[in-house]
Amino acid sequence: MNKKLVTLAVGAALGLSSVVAEAKVTVYGHAQVEVGNRDYSDSTNPGNNVDVQTVRDQARGRLGVMSAEKLGNGMTAIAKFEWLIDTTNGGLGQKQRESLVGLKGSFGTVELGSLKSPYKYWGGVSYDPFVASTLEARSNGGMSGNSAMIGTLTGGGDLLGNNSFGHHAFVENSIGYKSPNWNGLQVWATYSPDEENDNNTGQPVADGDWTFGVRYKNGPFEIGVAAAKNKTAAPGVGTPEADAVKVFGKYKWGNHTFLGQYENIDTDNGALNQNYETDIWFVGYHLRAGNNTFVAQFGNTDVDRGGLSNVEIDYYTIGMIHHLSKKTRLFGGYRNSEGSIPGRTLEEKVWSVGLRVIF
Repeated sequence: MNKKLVTLAVGAALGLSSVVAEAKVTVYGHAQVEVGNRDYSDSTNPGNNVDVQTVRDQARGRLGVMSAEKLGNGMTAIAKFEWLIDTTNGGLGQKQRESLVGLKGSFGTVELGSLKSPYKYWGGVSYDPFVASTLEARSNGGMSGNSAMIGTLTGGGDLLGNNSFGHHAFVENSIGYKSPNWNGLQVWATYSPDEENDNNTGQPVADGDWTFGVRYKNGPFEIGVAAAKNKTAAPGVGTPEADAVKVFGKYKWGNHTFLGQYENIDTDNGALNQNYETDIWFVGYHLRAGNNTFVAQFGNTDVDRGGLSNVEIDYYTIGMIHHLSKKTRLFGGYRNSEGSIPGRTLEEKVWSVGLRVIF
């Protein structure tokens, strides 16, 4: 459907059709459904074992509106709102994603609001074609995230995710700047100076969080580094603090793409006796053949808990994406994540086939 017609329909529904048409707002979104099988086993607690068939959106669904107004002198005003939706149950506006106002020009881009971060989008989720699916690397041993497996093995929370700076969610209450492209070199930073409550949890969030990245791209070659600092103040749990740094790179040779990244994350929360140093690596290979992309990716997470037994997760996914068009894809594959501490092993095996439509 023509996006202008969709925009006018949305505006008419809101009683603002003339305003929407004048503002040239664009309505967009993603819809996705996966059908798969999840086999989970726990070597010491067989009661936790499950083998189930699943139908999931896996947090890929989204609906957004955005607008851009040319101000003259090469400057453009931008605005954007985006919400998480669930294609499998019709859930709308379940969680706010990116929302911002900003200015673009020869100086780069300045944004204010709930923002994307270089830690998440340089390297990170942009390197995983299965992101926001059950085959993805984040949280499953290949990239940092809110890992249920780590939480189970440690008997407590997983501080590696810290949504406000990791490979999930967005950086709220923030100011961001992305530079222009200087002959392939670019910098990107976000900073959160205030102490307002988290928009989704209602919990207080410590001020001073930041993310920063530097990236160089030249033809088929890309390399860069990103870093982040996060504090999360919450009643009764102290003030967990996490420092993260990663290096990433990609090289494309004909139909072949090689990519990878390495993360080091240091989390400190004396109140919960959770002082972790974590190393995570991820590598991937993509082969493009006609309308098909064949994908193999591997990762490892090693959590040093300082005097307690280490936690380790090995991850791999093998799969294929069939591009029906630029905006519609069929995908499928197999994922295996195996986590362990001395005396206990958890394993998750997932088969999945899905359809994604972008509009």
